[in-house]
Amino acid sequence: MRTNPEGEKLHAQLKQATHTHHVLLNRHFLLAGLTQADYPLENYPRLLTAYFYIYQGLEQQINNFLDRQTGEFDYAARNKLPWLISDLDYLGVPVPPPRSSLFASLNFPAITNTDQLIGVLYTIEGSTLGGQVISRSLMKNFGLTFAQGARFFNGYGEQTLFMWQNFLNYVATASENKSQYTQAKQAAVQTFQLFKQVLDQSPCCTDSRKTDLASNEVDFRTNRLLADHEPLQSR
Repeated sequence: MRTNPEGEKLHAQLKQATHTHHVLLNRHFLLAGLTQADYPLENYPRLLTAYFYIYQGLEQQINNFLDRQTGEFDYAARNKLPWLISDLDYLGVPVPPPRSSLFASLNFPAITNTDQLIGVLYTIEGSTLGGQVISRSLMKNFGLTFAQGARFFNGYGEQTLFMWQNFLNYVATASENKSQYTQAKQAAVQTFQLFKQVLDQSPCCTDSRKTDLASNEVDFRTNRLLADHEPLQSR
């Protein structure tokens, strides 16, 4: 697929614009240490539940936008909400309702043009790269696999780099001039900020018991994750 200098410049500027937000998100305690053997397992279902809310809203906007376009980016094989549902189901965690009042307080980035789409996709598609490291650690430390609780972080598996390059090719061909940079960078930054906003509303991050995240009651003492993998955690 043909590439162009403007696309390469946009990719570089997206990386630069989101660097601080990326580092800050990775330091969030629901994510920090996820590749370590001493990661608190009770945080894992909370992380996946928070991600469910994020992807529920983001992918609805992505698909709504793409449904109105002709010959735009093909996201069909990239939908990640089913992956999260699979993991939550395996872990015995109730899947949150399809829509909830939490959405009213979330700042989802707008997707009304290709520039904004690129910014949002840059964030969520880029996360699949780090997911490969995380998935290997989840398997090694807790025995979680593609079919058993770690479908989301396994992502595209062996096709991850191919899928990432495919996205970069789309960025290159869709980028024509510098006027696109501002909206793409804003959307990417807003997506990182959305992730942090939702993680911060997880019940382990706030004293409030009135949020939708907190109302998704799970008895972590009897949760399948802890029941199945407690011996691994204690090694």
